[in-house]
Amino acid sequence: MATPTETNCEVCQERRATHFVCYGGTGKSSHLCDECFESSTPPEVRQSEAAVRDAHCQYCGGQPCAGGTDMYALITGVQKSRYMCMPCTTEYHRFIQHQLSLDTSRLSQQEQLAAIRKLLDEADAHMKHWISGRV
Repeated sequence: MATPTETNCEVCQERRATHFVCYGGTGKSSHLCDECFESSTPPEVRQSEAAVRDAHCQYCGGQPCAGGTDMYALITGVQKSRYMCMPCTTEYHRFIQHQLSLDTSRLSQQEQLAAIRKLLDEADAHMKHWISGRV
């Protein structure tokens, strides 16, 4: 039986809920125990949750404070995740924002996508150099 501060599984009503599942865009969510989560959740969702739980900052290896789908990469048609600690997140976005302040309004869509791909490569190179200076 769950204590007053704990939540019981919404499926079995017996075990303590250890997973909070949001159903994107629906406004619905569920609290599930390990067993009900395993039996009712598609494998790709379980794999995604495990990846988040085991994630480290991709630049310094530290504890990530931010992460998930890399929206910059998604713009270029690449689906990948990116996890970063707070200092790396701050520096990465500072670099990206500075680079994006350059005028690209005269570029075609293909040229803009190529510029974003190049920017992402430059940001990765910048972060590797920045991390080496922190050690």
